[in-house]
Amino acid sequence: MRTAILAAPLDLATLRSLWKPRRDSYANAHLYEDNRIRIHRAFTWLERAAACREAELDDRVLAQWAGLAALFSRWDDARGQPVAERAALAAFVKQLLATDQDGIVAATLERDRALVASMFADRYLARHFDAVDGKDLLARRRWDRLLSALLERCALVHAQLAQGGATYGSRENRTVLKRTAMTLDAIALASIQVVINHGYSDEWGALCWPPARR
Repeated sequence: MRTAILAAPLDLATLRSLWKPRRDSYANAHLYEDNRIRIHRAFTWLERAAACREAELDDRVLAQWAGLAALFSRWDDARGQPVAERAALAAFVKQLLATDQDGIVAATLERDRALVASMFADRYLARHFDAVDGKDLLARRRWDRLLSALLERCALVHAQLAQGGATYGSRENRTVLKRTAMTLDAIALASIQVVINHGYSDEWGALCWPPARR
């Protein structure tokens, strides 16, 4: 069962309403359990992020990253721990773009080209990465390199918050946090749309931290 082809990214409430009847149908049939868990976790965190007030950028970014991580994280059975974030993200980006039959990711990046450019022009982020010409990648439609570079920057901002490398509510990092929050909102929504449209039955790696069975 597939939804109609969608030419543009949708909002969170619409995606949730599209997914719910399919989720229930798959649950009753005991299908795609790991991916249903991934999608459910992602929705809960993204809804928490959406509920944050404008001033709660720290909380918003933390919740957005958790929502995206619910989709991209995977388990390393040999080591008994999650696959390293960089490797998990790289695998996710490759599979996401291959699965994106409707071009949702591309449409999102095209729509938000000014935001994309601001992430590469941000002075704080530029200190931590090699120079990347986001406009050139957009023009050449190098979605893989563009998406990977954007997520690397978002990952750095998230890590700084999660590891206590920034003062909560600091006025010094508002600009980069706002840009990161807007970028994560766009990418997370595009990603979950791709997964529920065409990737719900695919193998996205072993599920991290499966629910405890009683």
